[in-house]
Amino acid sequence: MLQPHLEKLTSLRPKLQALAEQNALPLYVFDKEEAIKNLHQFKQAFKDVGQEAHIFFAIKSNPYSGLLKAVVDAGEGLDASSPRELKLALEAGAQKIIYTGPAKKRNDFELIVEHADKITVNLESLRELELLSQLATARKKIVRCGLRVTTQSQGGWTKFGLPLTELRAFHDRAMQLPGIHFCGIHFHISMNETPQPYLQTFDELAAYLNECFTSEEREVFEFLDMGGGFYPEVFEGIYPWNPDQEMKFFSGEDHFGKILKDEWHPRYLPIKVSPIEEFGKEIACAWKTQMKPLLPNAHPLCEPGRFICHSVMHLLMTLIDIKGPQMGIVDAGNNMIGWEKHQFFNYVPLINLTHWNLDRETPFIVYGSLCTPDDIWGYYVHGDQPKEGDLLVMPFQGAYTYTLAQNFIKDIPQVVKLG
Repeated sequence: MLQPHLEKLTSLRPKLQALAEQNALPLYVFDKEEAIKNLHQFKQAFKDVGQEAHIFFAIKSNPYSGLLKAVVDAGEGLDASSPRELKLALEAGAQKIIYTGPAKKRNDFELIVEHADKITVNLESLRELELLSQLATARKKIVRCGLRVTTQSQGGWTKFGLPLTELRAFHDRAMQLPGIHFCGIHFHISMNETPQPYLQTFDELAAYLNECFTSEEREVFEFLDMGGGFYPEVFEGIYPWNPDQEMKFFSGEDHFGKILKDEWHPRYLPIKVSPIEEFGKEIACAWKTQMKPLLPNAHPLCEPGRFICHSVMHLLMTLIDIKGPQMGIVDAGNNMIGWEKHQFFNYVPLINLTHWNLDRETPFIVYGSLCTPDDIWGYYVHGDQPKEGDLLVMPFQGAYTYTLAQNFIKDIPQVVKLG
């Protein structure tokens, strides 16, 4: 998995070096071409098997305005989960918006009703349905909406929506209320490494719809929204000394010593994920054989966030101080990503753009510059022996990093565009 990404960095290297010369570091670097490539790859995975995938990019995975504009300009929609995100979607010029999220209140619905011509809202409860009807009727608007359901396949996501068994009663009430155009079903499954959870959900939906709705009643449904993550083949792995992904440092063994002596082999455990082409093939096949006969007027909607943005940002930083032969501090803190992701959980290669050598990975603890010991970027650097002033990049870090950035001790750095 690493090699194709490392090879791409060879062509990116001069562009990243130029940006470092022109701007104060650290930086987020946004790669628009990568975003468009990921969009096309996702859509093509479904097109190859004769199925159109309607994309609504999940803003929560990366709300950078340039990324949202790129998605909209490519003709796709956006998925918002709060008034803040809805305003970002509108500022990006989105004409197709899905609004999804629990515990929606009056201010959510006031903004939704105001822009009802652009929005489909996934409702979570009868309370939300009644409130939306009240506000839509007062404004003389009709709002397009669906219900978020939970099935056995959703597991820990049961705080959201209503059990599938309540869809019938919700449908009946929605049909009675003014201001409501009830026409869809939504479910959410995240961090899926194979298509199987989607197929299991289709099984449950098909059985329920066949039993509880007549063929005429099923014709009212215009969309089935498959929310949640299509896990990409990511440029990262799991530390072998922490396979259970626990947020704690080690006890009973000198893990730092083993790292610096290069005794961990392999250095990381890859995250194994089915390619998106397999997701597209399996989901499209199940759609055609199971869902389309039951919901003849419905279109499949997808809310890929992580897949679209996982590789669209690179984090540029400078090695400021050498603290020893195998330890140094960069000018970037993990406030850029919001938490101790690389300290405890995920290996991501740090690349030395100055002392370039993709054939060598040096054990070297890279600390961040925050005034806390819980600020480590990683334990290895691709390249020759690091020196003060070296330019480092942590590449392909666009998902849930910029989103979680925080003003902890230091300001959030600026975003610059590649090229």
